[in-house]
Amino acid sequence: MVMAGVPRRGVGSTDGRGGALQPSQASDGRGAMSTPRPALRIAGVSKHFEIYASPAQMLLELIGFGTRHERFSALTDVSFEIGRSEVVGIVGRNGAGKSTLLKLVAGTLAADAGTIEIDGRISAILELGTGFHPDYSGRENIVMGGLCLGMTRREIVAKQEEVVAFSELGDFIDRPFRTYSSGMQARLCFATALACEPTILIVDEALSVGDVRFQRKCFAHFETLRARGTTILLVSHDMNAVAQICDRAVWLERGRVVGAGPAKEVAENYMRAMLSNATTAAVVAPTTAPTSAPNASSVTTSATPSAATALGGDIAPEIRYGSGAAVIEHVEVVDAAGNPVNLLRPRTAYTLRAHVRAVQALDDLHVGFAIRTVRGVELFSINPRPQRVAPVPLAPGESVTAEVAFTNHLAPGDYFLTVGAWGLGEGAHHDRRVDVLQLHVAGDVGALAQSLVDLEAKYRFVSHGAVQ
Repeated sequence: MVMAGVPRRGVGSTDGRGGALQPSQASDGRGAMSTPRPALRIAGVSKHFEIYASPAQMLLELIGFGTRHERFSALTDVSFEIGRSEVVGIVGRNGAGKSTLLKLVAGTLAADAGTIEIDGRISAILELGTGFHPDYSGRENIVMGGLCLGMTRREIVAKQEEVVAFSELGDFIDRPFRTYSSGMQARLCFATALACEPTILIVDEALSVGDVRFQRKCFAHFETLRARGTTILLVSHDMNAVAQICDRAVWLERGRVVGAGPAKEVAENYMRAMLSNATTAAVVAPTTAPTSAPNASSVTTSATPSAATALGGDIAPEIRYGSGAAVIEHVEVVDAAGNPVNLLRPRTAYTLRAHVRAVQALDDLHVGFAIRTVRGVELFSINPRPQRVAPVPLAPGESVTAEVAFTNHLAPGDYFLTVGAWGLGEGAHHDRRVDVLQLHVAGDVGALAQSLVDLEAKYRFVSHGAVQ
């Protein structure tokens, strides 16, 4: 793991080369428009490397036997801006300059030209395990990583147990780092990088080695970070992930920005170019920056599974928040016989249940359910209003169970259930439990490898005979 240090200042304005991502304008309250300060501004940045055929050639050049190296341009005149609370993907084929760009932003490399301005504290997860001593325990590496982030020892001690809990390493936290699997290393790197509460978080493919449960936990935490105003830079070769997770994307090709704009459009253009073996594409015009995320100061995480989830299999630690006017005490999925399950069969009937207790008097309790993929894509949601079901009034201490009967048409894979309770006139949830249950749909993935739902489709060819 590589950590960044002091922010750099003194950047001139970008000129839009390469399709710069520009923040939207905001009013100053007097009718005038002012441009909010971006979290990251990169202007005309270039980086070159001198490549030698052998160490001997470097020595010959050093003692005066002429130029013995070739000049490789990793980045050339890269310019763009990123606003606060944005999740921005960096895409491009191997060798396009993605990792070099992130190292420049993180401060582990120096640019040969151009300027970079970072407003706030930055934390980076680059090459997995970089900066962690293989013979130190996980706990000792948390301290070392925190110091690299610029934290004081007192801050590290205060955060240490939080890091241990997020990493889910258990007793392994006191074992040498070299004994960890790549997934365990990713957990510790990610948890440590979050300890400093960064303004900008950089992730370079490190999460790809984690298991599905930890990946979902990280993606859910991205939502929490965004709500707190954190900007996230994510490098990925998975264009579905970029389109689903990111607001914007920057496409690098041979060290230059050839596309920037809405993540879905950039991802589609990139895939089209890769399939046609193209090396350039039209720049996607940037649109307005996303609005600020809602306040999430009351967000908490819990790694303790409820009774309903203690059924075996991987269970995702939930994120939970709310005013406390009502409490979602128990969530479960039951089969036709009423048995709680988290392993679902295709094309089979089940019922979602949420048991809710009122803490305060409630005039109109609403309870909603949502099912999401590992990357947070919402596939299904339901609540009383669209179903024309009257909300329930409750006195303090009274309880009610909300039920949703459904037939499972999800494709084989892993999914996560979120449940929320709120009042129609309320501005916030009474209680919201994000990823309270992890569900696994069994079956042959091969037939639906690229699908999220099973439509019970039947495929065939219809012969029309020979054309005369």
